[in-house]
Amino acid sequence: MLALIAATAILGAASFACGMLPLSLTLSKSYMNRLTLVGTGLLLGTALGVIIPEGIEVLVEASPHSEIPSTRIALSLLIGFAFMLLVEQYSSHSGHYHHGYELPRAENSHARADAGSSAIVDFDAELDELESEQGISQDERTTRKVQARRSVDGDSPSSPGNLSQAIPLTLGLIIHSIADGVALGVSFASEGGAATGLSIIVFLAIIIHKLPTSLALMTSLLATSLPRSDCKKHLVAFSISTPLSTIATYTSIVFFGGEGNMTWTGTALLLSGGSFLYVATSVSQDGGPHGDDVSKPLRLSFIVFGMFIPFGLSSLFGHGHN
Repeated sequence: MLALIAATAILGAASFACGMLPLSLTLSKSYMNRLTLVGTGLLLGTALGVIIPEGIEVLVEASPHSEIPSTRIALSLLIGFAFMLLVEQYSSHSGHYHHGYELPRAENSHARADAGSSAIVDFDAELDELESEQGISQDERTTRKVQARRSVDGDSPSSPGNLSQAIPLTLGLIIHSIADGVALGVSFASEGGAATGLSIIVFLAIIIHKLPTSLALMTSLLATSLPRSDCKKHLVAFSISTPLSTIATYTSIVFFGGEGNMTWTGTALLLSGGSFLYVATSVSQDGGPHGDDVSKPLRLSFIVFGMFIPFGLSSLFGHGHN
């Protein structure tokens, strides 16, 4: 349980700290593009190469003298995937939202910046297409980005228009973060709350994915001309969503007695694997950020490299059931 608390605390603190960087630092477009691409590969590799195989293994071990429960495996994956699809569609009105972000740069410790001191950073963090589908014109989005640079000098009163754009952006990422937390909570429950192979791999994949996503969220919130104080509130909500859903998932499994039930644990792993797979595929559908400094072969190389990291870590740490 201590390992679970430590992992969730690190996730929350790292997400918030990384999201605050656009207010005070100049960030490298090239570096963040590459980190996002590796994170995309990590999500795919963790879903396909770790969580789902682990869930299948647990179910097979739970019924050694019967046929492989292929029906349970298939339904668990489909339900987990479909649930995330439906929740996201009906809550954010957009199944996928991919685009680039303009990152405000600070010239000093007080986060002052002018209209020319910004760096364009492409994140595959699911936000720009959402703005477009909500009827926001390109001119309006450009105007809001200029206003966001000016707002770095100080807060301005929030308006219903600001909130109407900021809330869906934050909500969409919170939904994905909850799916991350469910996967992490189930991985800890399958190992009795200990930080061993599966939970460590899932934790690493999630945190590497969340860091650039936090940056993208803060940048997009600034682009809505939302006051910095309100931007921080949205960032806090995003940062705590994964830790809270992790703890809630773990305690629910323990409370209902699923921690020692291998059939229940295997089903939960596959349900979370299906939802995690949805997050991974929705994030990677365009192949990651498309910055001019990252060619298509290089983008694919980073994604494929990230995909095999979870498998390598799984081989290194082994399985909690062996």
